[in-house]
Amino acid sequence: MELLVVIAIAGILATIIVPNVFKAMEKAKISRVVADVRAIKAAGYAYYADTGDWPKAGQDFYDPGFSDDYGFVYFMKPDGNAGWNGPYLEKPPGATPWGGRYRYWKSRITGTVYDAGGNPITVNNTKCAVVTIGGFPEEGIRDAVDRQIREDIGYSYVGEENGKYYISVVIWMDGL
Repeated sequence: MELLVVIAIAGILATIIVPNVFKAMEKAKISRVVADVRAIKAAGYAYYADTGDWPKAGQDFYDPGFSDDYGFVYFMKPDGNAGWNGPYLEKPPGATPWGGRYRYWKSRITGTVYDAGGNPITVNNTKCAVVTIGGFPEEGIRDAVDRQIREDIGYSYVGEENGKYYISVVIWMDGL
């Protein structure tokens, strides 16, 4: 009888504790992604302050791959720009907590992005840097991360490709 009481108490505690542990783990993953993107943004701004442009990522409108550290190579190595005073990152960001990749490219963007309040901002051919966070296993996780990105970092848009969800964080100099 006493064993049944102990088992019942353990079951009740597990029912209370386990969901909170999983929520805390997801919050920690979200915080890590936000910190990673914040560091990438700061590195991009430092590069921009030194050179007057965003780091190269192969070429404009280029979706980088693994051979150039997913677009981050010129955060760490000189790119021939006379103002380069890096490295701006010690190493490229690794995988996301969900096994996806961070990708960087320099671009011009036309379309709609959203601020922290979810307000649409229309941009037309605006020079920017883009960091895409890929590999979210489900839309709900991606959307939770996106909300935090917009609150803490700035503008973003979301998408889905082949059953995987992603966020693209748009970085530009205020006033451009």
